Amino acid sequence: MSLKMPSFRIQIMILVASVTLIAAMLMREFFISNLISYQDQITDLSTKKKVRELYRNYSVTLDSSQVDNFSLEIENVLRDLHKIEIAGDFYSRDIKRYSIGIVLFMVILTGSLFLLIFMIITRPLTRLLTATEQLKSGDFETQVKESPYSPLNDLIVAFNNMVSELNQNRERLIEAEKQTIWQEMARAMAHEIKNPLTPIRLAAQRLEAKHYEDAENLSEVLEKSMRVINEEVNNLQSLVTAFSGFAKMPEAKLEYYDLNRQLNDISDQYSDDARIELDLDQNLKEIHADTMQMKQVLVNLIQNAIQACSGEPHIGLSTRVRDRVCVIRITDHGPGISEADLVKIFEPYFTTKKKGTGLGLAIVRRIIRQHGGDIKAFSTLGKGSTFEISLPCNHESK
Repeated sequence: MSLKMPSFRIQIMILVASVTLIAAMLMREFFISNLISYQDQITDLSTKKKVRELYRNYSVTLDSSQVDNFSLEIENVLRDLHKIEIAGDFYSRDIKRYSIGIVLFMVILTGSLFLLIFMIITRPLTRLLTATEQLKSGDFETQVKESPYSPLNDLIVAFNNMVSELNQNRERLIEAEKQTIWQEMARAMAHEIKNPLTPIRLAAQRLEAKHYEDAENLSEVLEKSMRVINEEVNNLQSLVTAFSGFAKMPEAKLEYYDLNRQLNDISDQYSDDARIELDLDQNLKEIHADTMQMKQVLVNLIQNAIQACSGEPHIGLSTRVRDRVCVIRITDHGPGISEADLVKIFEPYFTTKKKGTGLGLAIVRRIIRQHGGDIKAFSTLGKGSTFEISLPCNHESK
């Protein structure tokens, strides 16, 4: 079992505390050593012995009255020297005792000052990191609280300005993209409407000609013409319905739910139509998404995968969690998609199906982007195709 390394902040605090403690202990040891050396030097002077020798040498030269006074003065000097020795001993003991408190005080004071300075520096960094994660997940409204006393305040101001500019540029890009999409949709819509109008017009002209000719097979021509007209009108109706669904997509109602369970339920619904293999990441907790819109996305992609397969359809569904991003992969074993079609596959009204509207995958991409995610397609001719969805996940439920 590998031991977990402490955080960088704890490592720095331990290092500073250790250096402070070692420095304080060295200072204490140096001070006490100097004190002991001083006491040793005083002892080496042998002051008491010299005073006694001085008394013996000069007491014989003095008369009795002077000897008593001299003896009293010598005793006072010896008594003072003794007091000095005792005071030195007490001072040495007190220094050893109080130096421990001084060391602890220095460690606590230095640690507190360091912690205060460290928090002034690291707290803005923590807020910047959190804001970066929010920006990564698609929140372009995030702002970091400024810290006037922090040396990193200029960085915070620059980050907030960058986010504001990104948000403005993003809005401009979205508007430009919307305009481009609507222009492309209008062009495609006009083209798609024009196609069924041609057989309708030809059928009506043929019917009109037969009517004026009073042809004998008028009823037969009428039946064929009406069948053509009804079929093309139905195609137009389907096209208008699909266009309306794409244009009036409701706003997503986000909620936290279990994506793995939803994939299990959907795969059960298609178990009779295809062999579906599930490979779901159990580390995936919950995603914040619209349940019905995500079901629409998954059903659309699974149905496309089944239709792409020849013979018995074989579909693979998998989920993975990568850095708080959920990756969903839908893989088929069909004929694959050419590179030319692959780059246009998510464009509105582009389709390779005979009766397709070309809006299915465009709606799928729009839903995924509305959820702050992205979708990509990969394909190899003769081997199959894979659609990969990336969504934010594993956020704390609210």
